Amino acid sequence: MADRISVNSASKLSEAITKLSAMYRDKKFVVVSLRPGKDRTLDQNALWFAFYKRIAEMTQIGDEADARRYCKLHIGVQILLNEDEEFQKSWYRVMRHLSYQEKIEMMGGCKLFGPDGFPVTSLFNRAQGVAYTDRIVAEFSGKGVFFGDLLGEKAA
Repeated sequence: MADRISVNSASKLSEAITKLSAMYRDKKFVVVSLRPGKDRTLDQNALWFAFYKRIAEMTQIGDEADARRYCKLHIGVQILLNEDEEFQKSWYRVMRHLSYQEKIEMMGGCKLFGPDGFPVTSLFNRAQGVAYTDRIVAEFSGKGVFFGDLLGEKAA
């Protein structure tokens, strides 16, 4: 049972202390790791979900979930296939034979992989996450989707 809490407010600090105290009372042995800083994945995930929403609003791709599935399959999987030999072997063994419709469905919530679907972006390292962001922007900017405001840029 591992809990992860980002402490960024007095209420989160109180929550962390309460959980630590309860775990100690219950188990008598607790391992605690602390590090300063922000969890970059939260910001990155928030940006990606804003991208998916924008894509859904400005294209005919469908809703946000459809945009997410599309980006994971067409962009994220390609990044991992090109850069991760173990992922590539597993993908070709397990997923390659499936139809496009089956693959795209697996990218969203399902009983087999849970609410996040087939793991793609969760497997990224920092550089792969940056590449994913850049490739989404490149592909959908070419289709008329503006991301500048989400990236902190001014409209031209």
